Amino acid sequence: MKILALVAAFVCAPVASHAGTFIPPKGCTAYLTVQMKSCEVSHYWTCGADPEGNHWIMSMDDNGPTFLQYLDREFRWLQSYPQGVDISRELITKESDANSITELLETRRDDFDFRQSVKQFGKQIAVEHITGFDRLNGTRVTIDGEPLLVTEFEIFVQSDNGSAPAHTTGNQFVSERFRLFFQGRETETAGGETFHYDHTPVLFIEPGEAGFLADRPEFGCDDMMSGLDQPLAIDLENQDDQI
Repeated sequence: MKILALVAAFVCAPVASHAGTFIPPKGCTAYLTVQMKSCEVSHYWTCGADPEGNHWIMSMDDNGPTFLQYLDREFRWLQSYPQGVDISRELITKESDANSITELLETRRDDFDFRQSVKQFGKQIAVEHITGFDRLNGTRVTIDGEPLLVTEFEIFVQSDNGSAPAHTTGNQFVSERFRLFFQGRETETAGGETFHYDHTPVLFIEPGEAGFLADRPEFGCDDMMSGLDQPLAIDLENQDDQI
């Protein structure tokens, strides 16, 4: 599916004075909505014209769409499109060490080393080199009834345009059922500054459930900066024993 046609197809059809319904592009089927602590909601869908296992994710805050991603079944970062700017990123293949959720689930660790092209108005302006790892830390949790594995991760991003490198560490969540990563608590250092984020999922909403494809985030919009002195998943229903 051509990306320009896809982006142009996004529509939010109002169903109430302060809320609407996100509508994926024609020929595509949404299968999951995730509400997060960070005043964000993400929608997941697949399209009939795409290779099997490929999927799209649109993230939205209380002002509308913020980030569009296109990934494959191994969670390789094929394309990404920050909304509201004329910047895009595209995976450069063949990777030195591709992302592999299969390897993570089978061996408990996945290292990666790849590059992506940064484009503005369709013209390459930089190449970013991404290295790091995901590692299952032995903890299982349940959030809104969804069983998840917890990871520790580290990512380094170095651009060839002279900008300061970025280093991010933290924890994420992996769903074996959906073959998806979900963000958690992260610390990013770039340009001498450090930023803390908490994108922990709160609700997993599937077709037919209340809130599916809702275009407004429900949590954290009055408290955007979450401290890291809180438990890893304060909204967990329960936490299982170590694996």
